[in-house]
Amino acid sequence: MEELDVSGLEKLARKLAASVKPGDRFFLSGQLGAGKSTFARAFIRALGVEGAIPSPTFIMDSVYNIVGTELEVHHMDFYRLEGSREEILMLGFEEILESDAVVLVEWPERMEDFKERRGCTIMISNGGSPDSRRVQVEWNLAGY
Repeated sequence: MEELDVSGLEKLARKLAASVKPGDRFFLSGQLGAGKSTFARAFIRALGVEGAIPSPTFIMDSVYNIVGTELEVHHMDFYRLEGSREEILMLGFEEILESDAVVLVEWPERMEDFKERRGCTIMISNGGSPDSRRVQVEWNLAGY
């Protein structure tokens, strides 16, 4: 586990984005305000998306097509889900995971009925000071 400030969290996101490939999945866990959206925005910007990158809390899925590539990125926020498999299926999540899209999911713990977690889990929590975060990165490469 590493302790980072906001710029360190953004640097980690840019580093992971630099080596992203089609089909990669990132699951962002942490309490409200921990930095999940900050990480996702830095990741998406590092891929070349400019302008506003809103949190998809209410729409639940923001899709970005990366200019100059065939890469599609889904930034999903499951905060408002109840956790049922039916909700996940209605969002088309299963189809998205079967595609070559890069997927970033905030609040993956809200999809307990959907156990697909192949990829990278990034757990963010408050650090020792108000401006720091503890970050733990775990890879589940089964099936890669």
